[in-house]
Amino acid sequence: MSSNTDNIENSTAAPCYYEQQGSGSPIVFIHGSYATTSTWKKIVQQLSLTHHCISIKLPGHCGMPDPDDLELPNINTELDMIESVISTLTDQPIHLIGHSFGGVVALALALKGKVKIDELTLFEPVSTWVFESVGDKAMTAQVNEFIQGYRQSISNNEPYACGKVIDFWGGKGAFASLPDFIKDGMVPLTANNNRHWTLCTNTLQDRKTLNALTIPTKLVCGSKSNPVAQAIVNHLGRELPNNEQFMIPGASHFLVTSHATDCLTIITADIKAATLRIKTQK
Repeated sequence: MSSNTDNIENSTAAPCYYEQQGSGSPIVFIHGSYATTSTWKKIVQQLSLTHHCISIKLPGHCGMPDPDDLELPNINTELDMIESVISTLTDQPIHLIGHSFGGVVALALALKGKVKIDELTLFEPVSTWVFESVGDKAMTAQVNEFIQGYRQSISNNEPYACGKVIDFWGGKGAFASLPDFIKDGMVPLTANNNRHWTLCTNTLQDRKTLNALTIPTKLVCGSKSNPVAQAIVNHLGRELPNNEQFMIPGASHFLVTSHATDCLTIITADIKAATLRIKTQK
């Protein structure tokens, strides 16, 4: 994905936490953990024909410096940066889109209420804090068990501890199927991903706050995704007052790249246009 000339960095420039392409009404994309802005490549290629597409580079990813809160993670590290990018690039209301951990950030940004958002689309947001908010003890225990095992692998300096996360969300064998250069590229991001898990669990909002979010929201998951991811979407679907749920048949957690055409259809569909739904779930 190419970016505008004003996004070109030099050796003395401050980090540039975005790429942009196209013109028109703004759409802001937030990628997930162990990922880059290339997550949105196929989708942005189409949407940039009619929209101003802004792809956020998360701290520690896409060549950006690591955040300074690895020991005490705070979601405001992401939110403050994204608010600054948006205010610099547009004064129009945005369509905000997030995938995986990017969905955690996007939902937090929407709940904060500082940015003008016309529409919110969340592809399998891994906002595991939702389980505590709604009292889903079984899912909370399942997530905590995974995090404990994952962090033990990190402490033990196990090779490719990152693979545990990919297999957790994408299914057994998902990491093994990746090219070696992608696997190797994930290893340096492990500390950032570990930080993200803290934010997934502690960016807690109560049900009253969720119930008050009236932004039209699309919640999307895959039929082959981890039940944890599906449960998050289902809980959010019950709590957010103005939402539509979509399930993409045959897709898993990495649906924004594996099923980009279906995702694009959902992004561009009117939230109430039943004929354009992939599949809804209540």
